[in-house]
Amino acid sequence: MRVDGAARMRIISPVDNLAEAQGLLDAGADELYGGYVPAAWAREFGLLASINQRTFAEAQIGSFDELAAIIALVHERNGRFSLTLNAPFYAEAMLPHLLAYVDEAVAAGIDGVILADLGLLRLLARRHPRLPLHASTLAHLGNSEAVRFFHAQGISRAVLPRHLSLAEMTTITARVPGVRFDAFLLVGKCPNTEGLCTFHHSSPDRIWPCEIPYQLTALEEPASPRLVAAMARQASWATTNRRHGCGLCAIPHLAAAGIDGLKLVGRGAPAAQKVKNILLARDFLRLAINLKDFDDYRRQARRAHRQRFGSPCSPNVCYYPEFYEAE
Repeated sequence: MRVDGAARMRIISPVDNLAEAQGLLDAGADELYGGYVPAAWAREFGLLASINQRTFAEAQIGSFDELAAIIALVHERNGRFSLTLNAPFYAEAMLPHLLAYVDEAVAAGIDGVILADLGLLRLLARRHPRLPLHASTLAHLGNSEAVRFFHAQGISRAVLPRHLSLAEMTTITARVPGVRFDAFLLVGKCPNTEGLCTFHHSSPDRIWPCEIPYQLTALEEPASPRLVAAMARQASWATTNRRHGCGLCAIPHLAAAGIDGLKLVGRGAPAAQKVKNILLARDFLRLAINLKDFDDYRRQARRAHRQRFGSPCSPNVCYYPEFYEAE
């Protein structure tokens, strides 16, 4: 198959501290993203009023000075850094704090902001008209008209939601050519639609609601076959490790669909795990660029998934289950 665009695809990695940033760039990350909690925000709203969808300290850059040092290092390596500010919405009282926060980050040289709140988007588009604004997956842009609307408000990039199929992504990228798109590749697959999920992810043990065993009960019997299948799939998530999420098989197709960035999940994860994910993504991006046999490529991807995560591929953790085959 012809793989258009694989050579230009970027690998986007999370970063949590300066100590790991060099290793992430050495491994092959083209862009880093992350955030930090300003002291004023913590005093005013507390950590549970999340500024960027993380409620534990390991997932936050420690200070503004450390953020500025990371940005400087990324720029030395000809990379980019995006500030994560992606809570699905913010209260009115939070907006002055957020604007001051972004002003400071812009002065430090950030290359973009990843956000979801429409009000904040419109404010920043007016306040910083040259600052690239990225719609987070939390913005839930599930179709081309939603992307087109956010584009009119000021975004130039969008992270496509996890639940979309490759066919849906291909349609969206074709219909909104003025926007650049990123898609998820490794770790962090979730059974829920993230932009609509109202579960609170604040467990100190980092066991998230989708990992907690619970049973669904049909309100009416007999349950439809479709509901029975949905209930069985939900129950299976209690035995599935969402940190094994993988989309390696789809890289050639994502490139052909016009996806620009391969986004790796993992804010708060150990640096060694982030490096392994970048190296794996880089290896398969190289294979995709020189693709000769997709079936062989997919076999290699499945072997690599097992080696990386110590478990076979599963439709639950497959980001693009249209490419899944039972082993």
